[in-house]
Amino acid sequence: MGMSITFPDEFLKGVQEEVVKQASQAVKQAEVKSGLPFWMKKKQAAVYMNVSDKTLDLFIADGLRTVVKGGVQRISKKSADEYYQQYEN
Repeated sequence: MGMSITFPDEFLKGVQEEVVKQASQAVKQAEVKSGLPFWMKKKQAAVYMNVSDKTLDLFIADGLRTVVKGGVQRISKKSADEYYQQYEN
């Protein structure tokens, strides 16, 4: 036995607008991320990882791998991805 649900047009329009908004934000974020260099400065890494500077510092203290050479600190996209992957369920 099937069941059908009818939603008001206003509700469906709101859902459609929200889906378009979220998709647009995802595309913009992907464009920003793809434009970042492989070896990122901390601010770039925070954008790539979608966190604040303070949270990035916590991630580094927690084990996010960085490279420091001549006083210059960099974080690779690979290290950022691996850091998140270790916490995936």
